[in-house]
Amino acid sequence: MAFLAGASPVAWASAPQEKVFCTDAPRTQWIPEAEARERFGASRYVLVKYKVSKGNCHEFYAVDAQGTVVETYMHPVTGETVRTTRIPASASPATPPRAPQ
Repeated sequence: MAFLAGASPVAWASAPQEKVFCTDAPRTQWIPEAEARERFGASRYVLVKYKVSKGNCHEFYAVDAQGTVVETYMHPVTGETVRTTRIPASASPATPPRAPQ
């Protein structure tokens, strides 16, 4: 997960004017995280980070085998993809070099 921790915020976060809102529905009506991961297709990716966004969406950050970064917002009640952004490996920020020990 070092790549996720060291990634530039520009590549990993939506700009404030792009905030995605999904629902006000209570979490008891949401599909579980495991089902959301399955619908997202998490098994196709090398790295996957999951969180609940401020707009109440299932939010995934993932990296595929080619290094493409994917950010996806999923409606937590319907399971529909609300928005997906892909950043090709050539446009992704380089991992910063490690400091000498």
